[in-house]
Amino acid sequence: MPSFTSLAIPALYQTSRQFAPRSMAAIRQAQFASKASKPDLVTYEEIDTLIHQGNKNVLLIDVREPGEVAQGVIPTSHHVPLANIQEALALPDKEFEARFGFKKFGKDDEVIFYCRSGRRSGMAFDLARQLGYSGARNYSGSWLDYEAKTKK
Repeated sequence: MPSFTSLAIPALYQTSRQFAPRSMAAIRQAQFASKASKPDLVTYEEIDTLIHQGNKNVLLIDVREPGEVAQGVIPTSHHVPLANIQEALALPDKEFEARFGFKKFGKDDEVIFYCRSGRRSGMAFDLARQLGYSGARNYSGSWLDYEAKTKK
């Protein structure tokens, strides 16, 4: 009696050959789409340009705690502590604006999260993406990177 492996491997090989062209086409299409969209991570240079151009279409969100924010902020940023992000993203637009003092961003709007070192902003970014905010990005260098580079 033939073993399971001797029967299954040829069938798997045939199946994989049959779908390989479609898979490669899907991979190429995904690569093209990812080149067209902005990367998930933001650089200091992008933040600097955003500040100096005064781009109102991109929101910069500081997810640090209030005590940390008192030490300094990146200009043009708004504050929503990480502890409130999930609740904030679920709020209706008017309630969000009343609570945080700025207009809530849409699911397709570009929003950049930052914190002190990038860890919490990464968590905010992940949560936003899970909730369908496709324009969310993360400034992984965050406050430490910004402060170091602006002091030079």
